[in-house]
Amino acid sequence: MYQGIAGKVALVTGGSRGIGKAIAIGLASEGARLAICARDEAELKITVDEIRVQTHTDIIGVKANVMKLNDIRRVVNAAVKKYSHVDILINNAAGLHIGGLLTTSDETLEDHIQTKLLGYIRTAREIIPYMKSVGGGKIINITGVEAKEPAPLFMLPGIINAAITNFTKSLSKELANDKIAVNCVSPATADTSLSAAAFQALAAISGKSMEEARAMAIRSVNGSLIDPQDIANIVLFLVSDLAKAITGTSITVDAGALNGIW
Repeated sequence: MYQGIAGKVALVTGGSRGIGKAIAIGLASEGARLAICARDEAELKITVDEIRVQTHTDIIGVKANVMKLNDIRRVVNAAVKKYSHVDILINNAAGLHIGGLLTTSDETLEDHIQTKLLGYIRTAREIIPYMKSVGGGKIINITGVEAKEPAPLFMLPGIINAAITNFTKSLSKELANDKIAVNCVSPATADTSLSAAAFQALAAISGKSMEEARAMAIRSVNGSLIDPQDIANIVLFLVSDLAKAITGTSITVDAGALNGIW
């Protein structure tokens, strides 16, 4: 058990599948009360019902697109109306784009900036007053290893994740006196449906089969894709009392894939 999670209120964006779902299940299993959001209403309902049955926690799901400020406000308002405040924010909503500069349109660039970079910033901005009202909180931004090790075909995720990493450090300093910790978790390729879509895109670009693209990704993380549960475990640690002295940092979950030392 992770100390300090039971009874807390957590909001997870992109919480209906993949990494977000694993984090939501982990938080619920530790006794947190949840609000999760996602764009696919049917998938969201299935996940909410599954978590409720599996963990018996108090949970609500809100259909929302974090590209839209009004949707973000609606999610936050729903969580506060249900629970009166929010203690933990997991910024996890993400999109997918594979390709270099010449294959990245302005529309794609703007969509990804709106979804992930501005989505994370705006959601944090809406949540922070409620964290301050209860004397503190935890914000975790899920990024990706491209923030630290650029790759040509992952240019757009790299740019956005690097910006979020900078935002995390800056915000952690701004909120230090408010007892709000802000950290990043930066996974390598995880075993999720989003990664499966990435393998398809890589296969189309490289002329290889999807199985070959997947095998290349597996080799890059020393033999196996990252289990979303391993990412969730790091998040649980960071939002627990065990990590009370950790803020403004980025923890990489990559099975040793990165070549850099930071």
